[in-house]
Amino acid sequence: MAPSTPAPAPGSLTVPPLFGWEVILVVLVVAGVVAVAFVALGAMRAGRSDRSEWQAWLDARSASQRRPADEDEPAV
Repeated sequence: MAPSTPAPAPGSLTVPPLFGWEVILVVLVVAGVVAVAFVALGAMRAGRSDRSEWQAWLDARSASQRRPADEDEPAV
């Protein structure tokens, strides 16, 4: 018969402190990296395509405020 293993000393760890948590930690880190990459790429993409439309809207808004007051009212 095989000899029995001795009992661990009192207070010694028999299971690693992060047993089972490594996978959860890796998944959370990967999810965080993917989220940051998604936000960064979305911000870069939105900045490129919408800038000209936004600038045109601002120019049109500014132009309407620069007109003299007598142009706003129709002639009678």
